Amino acid sequence: MKKIVFAFSLVLALEIVTFSSIYAKRLLPFLQSAPKAVSVKSTSRGVTASVKFRGDRLAIITTFGNLKIARKVDYFLSYATRGTTQGVSGTINSSSSDPTTREMIFGSCSHGVCRFDTGITNARFVVTTYLTSGQKVIKSFKLKV
Repeated sequence: MKKIVFAFSLVLALEIVTFSSIYAKRLLPFLQSAPKAVSVKSTSRGVTASVKFRGDRLAIITTFGNLKIARKVDYFLSYATRGTTQGVSGTINSSSSDPTTREMIFGSCSHGVCRFDTGITNARFVVTTYLTSGQKVIKSFKLKV
């Protein structure tokens, strides 16, 4: 009987040591740190656009600079979620302050309540700049959400 209890205790001790060493080698998914924010900057004939993810990756923050050489800047964010295509668009006029920042969320807000989309794929951000010289410059960003 003592041999059975000793063997059982030995097996139990080995199981505890084995399981604790396995879990200690990696962090569980919810304990891992969030991916670092990615920032992309583009200069198109003097007009700059810097795109980065918000800390929670539920939105992008874009900073436009050197707007004095542009008549206006149009921007458009499009992405697919749950089988449909969603989008956000806007315009910055030449009278805007320099630099100008815009935040675009992956979702919608109404009456102060925001609902964020999940399962986002094919995210693209397109900036169209209309220069005072009459030229039109288009810059496209592919986002990995």
